[in-house]
Amino acid sequence: MKRRWLDWVLGIGLGLVIGLGVLVYFVFVHSEGTIDAPKVNEAGQATTPSRTQQPQRPPRRQQAERGAPASPRPPAAKQPRPVPVVKVIGGAPPTASGPKQLTFHKGEKVRFEIETNEPFSFEIRGLGIKQSIAESSVIAFEATKVGQFPVIATATLIGVADLRIEPPR
Repeated sequence: MKRRWLDWVLGIGLGLVIGLGVLVYFVFVHSEGTIDAPKVNEAGQATTPSRTQQPQRPPRRQQAERGAPASPRPPAAKQPRPVPVVKVIGGAPPTASGPKQLTFHKGEKVRFEIETNEPFSFEIRGLGIKQSIAESSVIAFEATKVGQFPVIATATLIGVADLRIEPPR
């Protein structure tokens, strides 16, 4: 009778220890890809640049070398943001990459291209956007809500992208 009781207590204790070990392992090793992931690896790293990483000086203009005063630079025009591409193959993202992560700000024009090899229907959950496209297409709308919204293939219910809309700058 005592042997059964001891086996029962040891089994429960061992199960709890293994379960907690697996939980800790997944939290600290496999949570790096999540949005709110703690950065365990980067806590002890220094961010001082080494000698080889020092910024290089821009080359002098030929006018300045000849003795002529350099003209002041005009203010830089805001560069248009490149349109990110979401690849979809057979109603799913490419196997190696997984869903594309897209980040925009509230009030900003959201623009991304869906590159597909066949007709494709999708919805952006939480924003009420549903659309079908026959070939690669640029999707554009104004970001009106803050949050994270999955872009789901309606035929397969597979997430092809994660749209993250942050508060305005």
